[in-house]
Amino acid sequence: MKILTTTLLLTSLLLNQAYAAKWSYKDNTAPEKWASLSAENSLCGTGQNQSPLNIDTKKTANFATRGVKFNYGMTRPESITNTGNLIQVKTRGWANINVDDTEFKLIRIDFHIPSEHTIDGKHFPMELQFIHKSEKGKLAIVSKMAVPGRPDRALRRLFEKLPMKAGITENLPPNALKNIEMKKKYGNYYRYNGSLTTPPCSEGVRWFVMKSTMTFSKEQYEKLKLAVPQDNNRPLQALNARLILE
Repeated sequence: MKILTTTLLLTSLLLNQAYAAKWSYKDNTAPEKWASLSAENSLCGTGQNQSPLNIDTKKTANFATRGVKFNYGMTRPESITNTGNLIQVKTRGWANINVDDTEFKLIRIDFHIPSEHTIDGKHFPMELQFIHKSEKGKLAIVSKMAVPGRPDRALRRLFEKLPMKAGITENLPPNALKNIEMKKKYGNYYRYNGSLTTPPCSEGVRWFVMKSTMTFSKEQYEKLKLAVPQDNNRPLQALNARLILE
């Protein structure tokens, strides 16, 4: 009986820890609670270089740069997942960007409604975050805002497989991201050092928020909102001592 009781207590403890580690955008696991859900999430509460930010265009600093070089000619998607919090597209890592003489491979695309970053206090309806990782495990995220307009061809292909229920993953055809349009070189962006916008809120992330936007149709927007009904943008974080460059 003692062994059984001990086993039940340990099982209950593990289940509680697993539950506590979960996060969301509402109620007891909302962004303001993330730091308390797990020790791994401590930076969500104590970090000084957190994301997202409001970009005040009157206070940005000019910075001579060679720009972000894109090599998206071999963009191959693997799957699209509805996590319950986000729609995430996993890629095979062949597409890449070159920043500061370092190559970062594209590993994932996350969808946020509304945008996480704001520009001069303004949210955009949607923000796509292209997450890249270097061989040394460093992260670089390219953010692209989306506004109502013509239906986007890349979104159309992706949303043909969009999982409408949480916990579902669908495989994607190799050409699903064929129509992602990125110039070979971008110089028009805002750059700063920040963090992941989801737990564990790791810092040391290079952020590039593009000034140009993409478009989506009303039907594409409504389908994404049906798949993930709640808003999934982390609240804005303090700029602290950082500069936003352009």
